[in-house]
Amino acid sequence: DAGDYKCVATNDAGVVERSLTLTLQSPPVITIEPVETVIEAGATAMLNCQANGEPPPAIKWSRQGRPVVSDERVAVLSNGSLRIVAAQKEDTSEYECVARNLMGSVLVRVPLTVQGGPSHAKGSIIGNINDIEFGIAFLNATVTDSPDSETRVVEAKITNIPRSLGPAMRKLVSILSPVYWTTAKEIGEAMNGFTLTDAVFKRETQVEFATGEILRMTHIARGLDSDGALLLDVVVSGHVLQLQSAADVNVKDYTEDYIQTGPGQLYAHSTRLFTTDGVSIPYTWNHTITYDSTKGKMPFLVETLHASSITTEYSPLEETVAFKIHASIAKGDRSNQCPAGFGLDSTGPYCADIDECETRDTCQHECRNTLGSYRCTCPSGYRL
Repeated sequence: DAGDYKCVATNDAGVVERSLTLTLQSPPVITIEPVETVIEAGATAMLNCQANGEPPPAIKWSRQGRPVVSDERVAVLSNGSLRIVAAQKEDTSEYECVARNLMGSVLVRVPLTVQGGPSHAKGSIIGNINDIEFGIAFLNATVTDSPDSETRVVEAKITNIPRSLGPAMRKLVSILSPVYWTTAKEIGEAMNGFTLTDAVFKRETQVEFATGEILRMTHIARGLDSDGALLLDVVVSGHVLQLQSAADVNVKDYTEDYIQTGPGQLYAHSTRLFTTDGVSIPYTWNHTITYDSTKGKMPFLVETLHASSITTEYSPLEETVAFKIHASIAKGDRSNQCPAGFGLDSTGPYCADIDECETRDTCQHECRNTLGSYRCTCPSGYRL
């Protein structure tokens, strides 16, 4: 019934008329609703929202009840859509589209999730293993979501690995590169290495095999290049258990606990198994991570990384090691408690190392404190 109307009155003396416009006001109705959106960090998010009503409603966006402020990354477009370019982890939130006119308002909520991490990585590995210098090996990796979206899949290839080292390197692929921690699928509020550090950190790792070999590594992550690739440098030295090239190597699933030990400091440790020709061989490792303390800390005192479906292969012809690993990170089983060997430092809060050697009866001889543990040692000429 809305429209232009004209009333005309006529008699013998003449004609008079009046025109009017009838407007039927109506409250806003959302005609295009924004949908739940999950994007990678650095991508552009577009949340569409349109509404009808009379008079035509104005559309505004808010975030958890607070108006969205436009800046160089965030803008509300003329059609009512909210656009966020170069999305960051901090943009993860629930957003509200509000359509309002004289007759009232209507609101619809939509969650936006910005994930973990670069989609590829590259770097170099130098050093010596089993007293063999291997020049510069090159790492290239891609990171994708698994089909079930419960993990992220890291596929990588390390080139220029001498044939004398290739078989032994098959069991080291996941610890040679911190890509899996940096890009692991974030479950809930847990943070991976990229979210926590912007992929700028130093990691010192020590690996000990049950057969006595010790390997040490230093990882330097230098952020992302202009193409969005994670840049890594790895220096390795020490010894590993030598394997035959024909040996069947199987790396078991494992978990790693990451502990916030101070501002810009993490400690992680794990015990793993690999099998060679059906024989299980355990090995353990620990590492310390340092990063810019202004980046903050993990949302939990302890986070647990899950690594699964690990496959590895060495090609003697190409002198390359290829591997694939599924990774996710979540809050620890006791995420708000410090594990054994650590005490709560309420200033952080952090999990500070306990010096077990301060207690006299810890060892009957020399005691050496380590992060989260300790060791008893004997004088020269004696063994424990």
